[in-house]
Amino acid sequence: MTKTLLENIDSIPPLPESVQEVERVYNNPDSTLEDMQKAIEKDPILTADILRLVNSPAYGLKNQITSVKQAVSLLGKDTIRTFALSSAVNSNFKIDLSPYGMSSEEFATACSTQLALAVNWLIRTESKNLSLLAPAAFLVDLGRVVIAKTLIDDAKEDIIEKALLAGEDISNAEKTACGAQTTDVTATLFHSWNLDPEIVHIIRYSDDPDGATPDEKRVSAQLKAIRETVMPNGEITDESIATAKDTIEEFELDLASYEKALDKMMNQ
Repeated sequence: MTKTLLENIDSIPPLPESVQEVERVYNNPDSTLEDMQKAIEKDPILTADILRLVNSPAYGLKNQITSVKQAVSLLGKDTIRTFALSSAVNSNFKIDLSPYGMSSEEFATACSTQLALAVNWLIRTESKNLSLLAPAAFLVDLGRVVIAKTLIDDAKEDIIEKALLAGEDISNAEKTACGAQTTDVTATLFHSWNLDPEIVHIIRYSDDPDGATPDEKRVSAQLKAIRETVMPNGEITDESIATAKDTIEEFELDLASYEKALDKMMNQ
């Protein structure tokens, strides 16, 4: 990593106390849904952020959710904990992705769509993986925000744009520009926030699941397929789905549940 990138990572503050409290509740095996609700409701901004996210069309809820209690009951602690982490991102990061030719709205759409795909894909068949996959899917591209700032600081804004126009791989362009790719930076951030080491590993190996441990390989492959499905600007295309299905086949993931999740999301 370049000096500027390391400085930008080091400048990011710790998680807000309210989000740290949500993490403590989440990681306590004896905690209840009510404990999670109370931890969130202590912070009005966190409460508002979670209700905004839970009412996103991506989750397909039929009725408007008006309370944290409803949100936690319907989507569970895994997803709501992820929303709390997202709120921390909103408060700690100025999102400028102009070096990628993306708007902050497109970035937010991509994050939300990746999380929605993870939840709809696995909630009924592999819900145990959501404790790792939900925050990973939602925030895996957070490193892109830090890389974008680094490119702006170093007056290298055009590197990614040129790579995209030439049809080159974004990760390789990132490594050329600042010595690291998006997943490396996100994993480093999660480590500094003392999040679950398994989440850190899954993010780090989502580009190459074969490098992960046997226990983490499947979830890393699921994250890879999710990232392949959702384009950086939040779109899902026939080509991106085909690429993801190749990964699903390669790692023997649940294709039927994936297709069902896609159908639900794209026909709302």
